[in-house]
Amino acid sequence: MITHVVLIRPKISTSNEELTVLLEHVQALQEKIPGILSTSVGENRSVYHQGFTHGIIMRFVDEAHLQAHHTHPAHVAVVTELDHLSRQSIDFDLPETAL
Repeated sequence: MITHVVLIRPKISTSNEELTVLLEHVQALQEKIPGILSTSVGENRSVYHQGFTHGIIMRFVDEAHLQAHHTHPAHVAVVTELDHLSRQSIDFDLPETAL
């Protein structure tokens, strides 16, 4: 399993309503793209957010499914929307390993 984390620093002009719609579109990807096990989205509750006010956590079956989702048309549409609404985003992929 692999966890895909996206941190979002929205543009000043981006409304909370626009961010809510974006995150709804992200959640809908689980129904459209194979290999997504779970999706969590929401507003950052940490006071140390450095402007990254919203985030996405997606868990994939494996690395192959994570890589395949990047070119899926539904994901490409969400990335276009994300790029329009954000000043910056950070992706962080972390393989889950048992200790």
